[in-house]
Amino acid sequence: MKIVQENFLPIEREYFDAVLKNGEAPDLEGMWGLLNKAWDVCRCEQDVMDERVEAFYMHPVWLLNGLFIEQHVESLNNRRVFTEYIASLMPERVADFGGGYGTLARMIGARCLYAEVHVIEPHPHPLAVKRAEETKNVRYVPDFFGEYDVIVATDVFEHVPDPLKLVERTAIHLKIGGEYLIANCFWPVIRCHLQSTFHFRYSWEAALAAMNLQPGKQVAYGRTYRRIGSVCAESARRLERRSRRWFGIIEKVPGRLRGPLIRALF
Repeated sequence: MKIVQENFLPIEREYFDAVLKNGEAPDLEGMWGLLNKAWDVCRCEQDVMDERVEAFYMHPVWLLNGLFIEQHVESLNNRRVFTEYIASLMPERVADFGGGYGTLARMIGARCLYAEVHVIEPHPHPLAVKRAEETKNVRYVPDFFGEYDVIVATDVFEHVPDPLKLVERTAIHLKIGGEYLIANCFWPVIRCHLQSTFHFRYSWEAALAAMNLQPGKQVAYGRTYRRIGSVCAESARRLERRSRRWFGIIEKVPGRLRGPLIRALF
């Protein structure tokens, strides 16, 4: 798998030359390792969201990650499954929140020709913006604009200290009856997955249900949530506190007993 360095900034070319061997992209574990190294280089800390974290998410490693996704079979297959599901809903407006390099948004735009597709990404790369503009119904925008039939967020909420608040801020832009397709990884795969969110691996669906986002279908490694009423993070705070309190205990419970305990708690 070759990475073609076109339209890169000098600092990005320097970075790619330093980390890639003969222009070959890394494998998945290698990509995780590069993300972890960038986290360390930026001297980020798990419990401190400051300018170091901002620098991390602007690091050239994220451009490499975006290009990697477009060449990684499993990542592309997941996005194809997401795209086909979203197409089945026949949406008029779709928002890809935290859409990164825009691969999924472009796939949705190409599949749903009459849908307006917005990518809401705080650190859009100029090359990603340029590529989005080549698909006439896909655009990067600074924030949500109006209501959407579908919002999708893949690998977003494990990166933020208050996932429920961010769900609230975004889901208020979802139409009643609209669907939020969310794929999370509340596991320590890479260092920028915040440990403070890991308890949600057992309680996420219950927390969103408490916010009037009704859990629905499993789609690849994500799940759909249908908005059935007003969305408020505070409605799930009690459950969140219980989730934090019980997390360590749940982790120690044998697998065959864990399911019943989780169902009883949440």
